[in-house]
Amino acid sequence: MSMDSDPVERSILDRLAQCSTSAVADTKHESVETLASDIEPVHSDCTFAGTVRTVVLDPSALWAPVQTLDTAHEDEVLVVDTNDNVEEAVWGELLSTYATAIGVRGMVTNGAVRDIAGVRDLGFPVFARAVTPHGPSGRDEVERNVPVTVGGTSIDSGDVLVGDESGVVAINRDAVEEVTTAAETVARTEREVDRLIDEGQSLEGAFDDAGMD
Repeated sequence: MSMDSDPVERSILDRLAQCSTSAVADTKHESVETLASDIEPVHSDCTFAGTVRTVVLDPSALWAPVQTLDTAHEDEVLVVDTNDNVEEAVWGELLSTYATAIGVRGMVTNGAVRDIAGVRDLGFPVFARAVTPHGPSGRDEVERNVPVTVGGTSIDSGDVLVGDESGVVAINRDAVEEVTTAAETVARTEREVDRLIDEGQSLEGAFDDAGMD
C-alpha cells in the first residue's frame, strides 16, 4: 500500500483506539494479524491507533529514523525495521518529544529503545523488542515507505496498527472500516456478557445469551 493512498479518516482511527487489541484480534478477520509477543509496550500508557509509515534501518549501522520522522504526518505511527537488531537503541525521549509535537500517534520497532522514563512522562506510545541505553552508531536510513516484517507480521505503509498493553495488531488498509465495525461489535458483545454475569447468569449461559461463539 502506497502512502499516496487516501489517508484513513481520523474518526475511524479514534474508533479503533477505543477498541482493545483483543477485540480487534477476536474479529478473526483475514486482514488482521497480531505482532509477535516480544514486541512489547515500554510503559503502561501505550494505547494508539494510527496509519503506518515504515522505515528500514541498516542493522550494521543503526541510526535514529530522523529523516522519516521529519516527513511523518499527523495520525501516523512509525514502524521501524532493524532486522531484529537490539544492540543499539533507535528511539528515545527526544524523538518521542518531536513525534508528540507533530501529532504522530505511536512508534513500533523490532529493535531497541531507551530513555524510558522520559518517554513514559510524555505518554508517547512506544513498542519494542528490547531496551538498552546504548545509542545508535550509524547515520543512514536504508528505505522508507516500503513493506517490512516486524514481529513476524508483514506491514506496509498505509496499513493501520492498533496497540495497547496487550500488544499490537495490524490491519490491511483496504479492510480498516470493516474491521473497525467488527471490533466494535465484539466489544459490545463482551459488555453484554459482563452485564449478564453481574445479573447472576452463569458464564456459559451469558455466552449463549449474548451470542458469543
